[in-house]
Amino acid sequence: MPPRFTFASLHRSLSLLLAAAPALVGWAQAAEKPNFVIIYTDDHRWDMVGAARNLGVQTPHIDRLAERGMYFPNSFVTLSICSPSRAALLTGKYGSANGVMDQRSDLQAVENTLGQRLADAGYETSAFGKWHLSATPRELGFGYASFFYGLVPYWDVEYERQGEKRVIPGFVDDATTAETIHYLNEARRPDRPFFVYYNSFAPHMDSTYEWPARPESLAKYPPNRLPLTPTWNDPLNGKPPYLARSRPRLRALEYGYDDPKNILAHLQGYYASVTDMDTAVGTLLTYLDEHDLTDNTYILLMGDNGWFNGEHGFTSKVLAYEDSVRVPLIVAGPGVKPGVNEALAINVDLMPTLLDLAGVPADPALHGRSLAPLLRGEQPVDWRDYVYYEAPHSEHGTMPHLAIRTQSWKYIATYTDSTITDLWFEELYFLPDDPHERHNVVGDPRLVTQLDDLRAKLREARETYSADYAAPSS
Repeated sequence: MPPRFTFASLHRSLSLLLAAAPALVGWAQAAEKPNFVIIYTDDHRWDMVGAARNLGVQTPHIDRLAERGMYFPNSFVTLSICSPSRAALLTGKYGSANGVMDQRSDLQAVENTLGQRLADAGYETSAFGKWHLSATPRELGFGYASFFYGLVPYWDVEYERQGEKRVIPGFVDDATTAETIHYLNEARRPDRPFFVYYNSFAPHMDSTYEWPARPESLAKYPPNRLPLTPTWNDPLNGKPPYLARSRPRLRALEYGYDDPKNILAHLQGYYASVTDMDTAVGTLLTYLDEHDLTDNTYILLMGDNGWFNGEHGFTSKVLAYEDSVRVPLIVAGPGVKPGVNEALAINVDLMPTLLDLAGVPADPALHGRSLAPLLRGEQPVDWRDYVYYEAPHSEHGTMPHLAIRTQSWKYIATYTDSTITDLWFEELYFLPDDPHERHNVVGDPRLVTQLDDLRAKLREARETYSADYAAPSS
């Protein structure tokens, strides 16, 4: 027999419904929010995508993303090295504020990170692939994670999925994609919006300092058809004298970069690993398309830093020259106006952008700005006219330095130590005429006003973004 109706039972039912109403409304609002996928590529310089008009590199899947999204050719990082770049993205703050100014520093700002803020807003949060921070994914607000630490081989990498370690056969970025798709298929709650933080490993060198890309990818790039940088034998006139004996130059000489043939052989591996990474990313993009997730998902692809392929006779990164600090940035998603936007963007912009698109209240303590107006095709009159670069610790054989990059100018100030008090060397480059940063014009008397303006911008940036510079971690 059906249960007997009474006014008391009706009252109890209504009470339960009213008590649950706020949660139900919250769930409904969360379900209406857009999804987010950040693809953070590793050692991926700005010109290594087809959207950069590099006709030599083959990145068909990233190019497809760029065709339906907005491409930012003037995109930069706060510090061109793995851990600080990731800390900046996930905290929305520069390294001197979040504690990570080198590869050894512990992240200090573990509250109110991007993962935690989105989790608090009802998002299912997850992280995949390379992890290079002292705090764990869970400590930074990621409810699900399958990751590995730091430097690994390209093949058969051990991942830690929800605390359980296992080796995943095959190419590392294919494994990261497979783990991401496994989560989207099997582990996430489909009634909640998701935030996926996907970290490729390629085109970073592997643990043997090579690029062991697939043979078929290597075959796409005969070394004699690759572009040799015109600054491969740069005498470094006008640059800080220490650079001639610095790790970026000495390691390059170990690789044989005094001979163009060796540079081109390395370049073949780098290009091929970019293509292999693109293939793995393409599998994820295809999955999103085939499962009808693309229309309500913002996909942001960005490099964590650039990489010197013989420019100025260097290898590696950190230094504030274009090949190191400039990275690709592509954003696609609902309401994004396809095209190219020349505005200056930086990796600390990603956190305020996602919070804005998710309808989460803005945080005035963040150092970046939401890109959402630009994505809609608007051009805010007060958009930044420079980006600030902060490398206060001696990392990878570099001296402490800071930099300002405008649309046309690059100013680099090098200091004697990590207190950033004793200015030692200045550089000034006019990029429209000198895109390869060969001619330091800091001593040109006609540019005194321009130099003073850039110095003033550097002082302003330090006051706005930089906390006290701590000594490097031991």
